[in-house]
Amino acid sequence: MPARETTPMPLPVAPHTNPAAPLPTIRQTLARVHRRLVLLAVLLSGALLMASGFFIIREYFERNLTLVARTIGYTVEPAIVFGDPEAIRESMGSVAGMHDVRQVELRDAAGRLLARWAPPGKSESGTPTLADRLLEIAPGRETIRHGSERIGEVRVIGDTRLMANYLLTGALISLSCLGITVIASRLLMRRMEEDVVRPLARIASVAHTVRRHRAFGLRVPHSAIAEIDTFSTDFNALLAELQGWHTSLTREKDQLAHQATHDSLTALGNRALFEHRLGERVDETVRSGAPFGLLYLDADFFKQVNDTHGHLAGDALLVGIAARIRACIRQHDQAFRLGGDEFAVILTPALDRARLDAVIRRIELAMDEPVELASGEVIRPSLSIGAAIYPDDGISPQDLLRRADEAMYQHKLRKRGDFSNPDIHA
Repeated sequence: MPARETTPMPLPVAPHTNPAAPLPTIRQTLARVHRRLVLLAVLLSGALLMASGFFIIREYFERNLTLVARTIGYTVEPAIVFGDPEAIRESMGSVAGMHDVRQVELRDAAGRLLARWAPPGKSESGTPTLADRLLEIAPGRETIRHGSERIGEVRVIGDTRLMANYLLTGALISLSCLGITVIASRLLMRRMEEDVVRPLARIASVAHTVRRHRAFGLRVPHSAIAEIDTFSTDFNALLAELQGWHTSLTREKDQLAHQATHDSLTALGNRALFEHRLGERVDETVRSGAPFGLLYLDADFFKQVNDTHGHLAGDALLVGIAARIRACIRQHDQAFRLGGDEFAVILTPALDRARLDAVIRRIELAMDEPVELASGEVIRPSLSIGAAIYPDDGISPQDLLRRADEAMYQHKLRKRGDFSNPDIHA
């Protein structure tokens, strides 16, 4: 039989790419990897800075709105009580007009709209803008109370244009810096680890520190590469701008906090600050055991002054009384105007009954000097003063205040019995 012809089986061939396409060199591979790493680092640092700046600015923006609402609440309370719509709008505008506010709404205790304010040239519509929905800025709210009664609520909506501009500017600067960094990475591949990656890592570290600790004074050091140095400069410019906004918002917050806790006429602390400081002083005295004193003062015949000479004369009298009270106490003692013609003084520790009486005599002597009005007339101020010492006269703020008030009332009754005519001389 003839032998059968067989066909040899082909050997397996390993898959291969197009031989015409050259393989990438180590230089090209490293350049591609480094370029991606640089891109990632820049995006992360830019995003971290933008995010940290956004959340910090938004937090202070919302706190600022809350303080504005609180200030408006204190301002419009008398107008709500007397039902004066025009005074309500003027009070709202006088406070909101000094801040970045887009709209203010005032509602009564039943939720009915009493007044709405918007800056001139802007609509008073309550519809949120696109920026409001994207930035999720919570409006400032404050409940208005007259005594213990809830009489209304203030709602303040902020103007988000500044934050939107910040985000847009930050995005543009970040994109510009990103482009510069990518170009620099291609031109300086051999020095990338030293001159590109490490500077970007420092930027990310500064951004992280700013976000975690709010260390706005940090700055990125200069780089040996012009493009990276430009990026660092722009980054530092962003930090400086953010630091300026933070300082401005902090200053505004402090001003609003001062307005919310101080009397606008006499610059003394108001009732809210008095109650807070009195509670603090009681707590400190419980720990230290050193007594302190409380004075409760009431101007005599104040209504007659207003009726005879007018409210401007009454205001001048209150200012004069406040100035003399401050001059008669030590620097670390605290004076307050509780409202109307009522004042209070907290005298710090190391105090006994003799020293308390000496302060009262000093205040009474200071009132002997007349107050001169703008018209040239003079008014002689007079105070009824009550005193209490912790813990002899009470161990709670309420007990001390009640004891001092009772002593002041008794003093006033004695003075009315001693003088048949008011101690007012025009």
